[in-house]
Amino acid sequence: MKLSKSEMTKLETLINKAEGTDISVIIELIKAKQRGNASKAAAAFRVGQMVTFNGHGRMVVGSVVKVNIKNLKVKANDGSNWNVTASLCEAA
Repeated sequence: MKLSKSEMTKLETLINKAEGTDISVIIELIKAKQRGNASKAAAAFRVGQMVTFNGHGRMVVGSVVKVNIKNLKVKANDGSNWNVTASLCEAA
């Protein structure tokens, strides 16, 4: 779910009011959300599934060899091996 413009304005106001340990708590909340999103993205893939991703400026196609917590190990069709953040991959 995407935040509305008014929600983003409220969030910005709250962040600007934050001091000291409040900022640390906000950062930890954001990091936890990012970890959750990464884990959720990885859980959407299975070993053997064909995926595509942009690798060093070129489209890479390959099959998932291993699903880690946040990353996928992919064997590309050209024989190269990649460790890719799951959120950067799409099902082929």
